[in-house]
Amino acid sequence: MANTRELTHDHRDWLRHAARAGYAARGAVFLIIGYFAFRAAFASGEAMDSKDAVGQIAGSAFGTILLSVLVLALSCFAAWRIIQVVFDVDHHGTDTKGLFVRVGLIFSALAYGALAFYAASLLIGMARGGGGNGFVAKAYEAGYGVWLTYLIAAGMAAAGAAHVFKGAKAGFEKYMDIPEGVRSWLTPVCQFGLIARGVTFFILAGLLFTGAASYASGDTPGLDTALSAIEGWSFGWALLSLTGLGLMAFGIYALAEALYRRINIEAVV
Repeated sequence: MANTRELTHDHRDWLRHAARAGYAARGAVFLIIGYFAFRAAFASGEAMDSKDAVGQIAGSAFGTILLSVLVLALSCFAAWRIIQVVFDVDHHGTDTKGLFVRVGLIFSALAYGALAFYAASLLIGMARGGGGNGFVAKAYEAGYGVWLTYLIAAGMAAAGAAHVFKGAKAGFEKYMDIPEGVRSWLTPVCQFGLIARGVTFFILAGLLFTGAASYASGDTPGLDTALSAIEGWSFGWALLSLTGLGLMAFGIYALAEALYRRINIEAVV
């Protein structure tokens, strides 16, 4: 009996470590994206998306080792998102709000799973440049691509609203055990990061909605497109630098989750 309890405890610890590694990997990706967005505001550099950030890691010193760690961590994060949905470890429930949150977690799992696959393809030399979203391209060929793009835009807008609301209300605090010594500065940084991430979702939704008819190739805009759009606005350099700082703050928020988030896995095992 004691051995069974010991194995269960070890299993839970492994799951907790895997989830925290995933949050840390997400933080690293957004720190890189935010840094390059900030730099692009003052130099001739280009904004990047999550795939570019992974490529940056691949090209760094010890790139193969770092990329291997990233593949594992992002895969763990995608798996953790699925666990959050299936077992409802954060007790979101099955009301409208709870289901909305859980659907968002599914999309997050798919996004980070795809990013893990991309990182793995870089690791084994399979990545290829160019190309758009094949699924979207097929939808356009079938005649319902525009409506699918509108649906994705609506999802982006909803995600943006959720991030802004969560940031403004500091709703993340109920899932985290932030020490009092760091709460005074960490909470505002996390709020700023969530709001900045929400703003990029709103911009993406707008780009998708206004350009839906022109994405027949499936080359729909990504985070880098949203950041480039900000750069083209009046005082775009200032807004882009602020957004870059915000995305770095979002990276810090993800790292804070890696350290302080409660990983409720009792329902899993």
